[in-house]
Amino acid sequence: MATQTARRTSRTKRAAAPVPDSGLARIIDPGWSWDDKLPLAQAKQIGNTIYVSGQVAFNAQGKLVGKENMKTQTRQVFRNIKAVLRAAGAKMEHVVKINTYITDADKFMDMLEARGDIFGDNPPASTAVVVAGLAFPGLLIEVEAIAVKP
Repeated sequence: MATQTARRTSRTKRAAAPVPDSGLARIIDPGWSWDDKLPLAQAKQIGNTIYVSGQVAFNAQGKLVGKENMKTQTRQVFRNIKAVLRAAGAKMEHVVKINTYITDADKFMDMLEARGDIFGDNPPASTAVVVAGLAFPGLLIEVEAIAVKP
């Protein structure tokens, strides 16, 4: 257990440093504390390409936003993606691909409407998949993104 705690602390301290084993990838940390105990990076950057981990409808404090509301959760997910990209010096307009996972096919159009408000006339390439469930109770949507900074 002590080793795991030490690793978590180490991960937090080296958040903006290159990953030692690759020398190429940089961990992107938007500064949230709720995820410090999870063995993940919110994003990794290699060159100008940013790979954003699946974002869910948790706010910066780790609280679920929009319980049972697909549009509200979708907006929160994209606020999170925007925050991660900002930490990498990128913007939403740099997103070139997203993978979306939703738990209710009947709410697909609600997700598309909210996503359309975000991307407007410049949508990224995208894939959407209906899944049986996501990692935490109450989540309706999770989105991964790839962005390329100019």
